[in-house]
Amino acid sequence: MNINFTWVKEKALNEIDIFANPENKTRLQQLEKHLNQAHEIVAVDPKNNRSIKIPLHQIESFETMGHLVRVNLPNQQTYILQKRLKELSYLESQNFYRINNSQMLNLKAVQSFQLGEHARLEVHTKTSTAYVVSRHYAKNIKERLSCSNN
Repeated sequence: MNINFTWVKEKALNEIDIFANPENKTRLQQLEKHLNQAHEIVAVDPKNNRSIKIPLHQIESFETMGHLVRVNLPNQQTYILQKRLKELSYLESQNFYRINNSQMLNLKAVQSFQLGEHARLEVHTKTSTAYVVSRHYAKNIKERLSCSNN
């Protein structure tokens, strides 16, 4: 599939026109759904079992709990997602990256990082929470952190 871009200064900033063959309708609907869903997630409050929309920029990390995921906010509140951690890989475009087999971290919440024991990377967030990055994910996280600092 070829994608052609034409830049028009007169076009509004919040508007994009797409011209496509009707055969591509389902693909474009999936793309639209993906672009619109990435700004918040719907999680469950474990205290009262109510659903709540949480903007992604408020989330510090995700942590696996078997077939569920715990959503950790900087103010120590936690919520539950009825998904597996690997199903959240689409959040990489929103700066959420796996740091070990059981956690994903919002790299926008990182304040500093340093080398820890056994070639592991320690990441400290703005809330003074320390996360351990496994050796497998350390190279990717270092690259992402150095790119975000520039």
